Amino acid sequence: MEQQKGREIELKKILNALKKRFWIIILLTAVSTAAGVFYTSYTKPDPLYNASTRMVIHETSNLKNTLIVFITEKPVLEGVVNELRLERSPEQIYGQTTVQTIGESQIIEVTVTDRNQETAAHIANSIAEVFQTEAKNVFDYSGIDVLSEAVVAEYPTPINSPSNRMIQVALIFGLVAGTGYVLLLDSLDTKIRTERQAEKLLGLPVLGGVTKISGRSLVKNRDKSKSTAVRGEFIGSKN
Repeated sequence: MEQQKGREIELKKILNALKKRFWIIILLTAVSTAAGVFYTSYTKPDPLYNASTRMVIHETSNLKNTLIVFITEKPVLEGVVNELRLERSPEQIYGQTTVQTIGESQIIEVTVTDRNQETAAHIANSIAEVFQTEAKNVFDYSGIDVLSEAVVAEYPTPINSPSNRMIQVALIFGLVAGTGYVLLLDSLDTKIRTERQAEKLLGLPVLGGVTKISGRSLVKNRDKSKSTAVRGEFIGSKN
């Protein structure tokens, strides 16, 4: 029972300490969150957009694998750069392009990533067009058809939307740091504030206490005493 009572007293002490310096927790949390917002805004990446076109290769032999590799080879990418008059190299186009087979089908998807979705769509569609031409010139193969061209969305969504995770982490950090700092200040505070603390420290019972008197109370009591004295003198002289 005493142990439970002691725990309740300690809990009450902690809550009072947090309540007393709650402004410190709010301040540290606000500063930490503001830092998180600033960091997120400062390190916000440039938005990137994807655009994809799909083709079907009517081939099931090893030539299909060769053609897939050929999609991102220099003859095709140089043709794209020349056709679109891009101010970038075939190597840069290669870094923006991914090619994958849809399942085990004969459908090939070409995806281009760029800061501008319209540019990404133009590059993806141009790759499909140049690839058909170059496949016929190099491999004498014309069994390639475009199933769907890349289109530009009316309201495109970037694939690297900024995350608010850093702001959330900063908010939690501020709360934890503020709470820890307040409890640390309370643990370092050696002032005796309650009768129980005095009894525990001295090992003696507290018989009485002295009320704290402010300067305003002293002035008020002094004026009251003077007024009483004047009234007393007045009554005495009258008699």
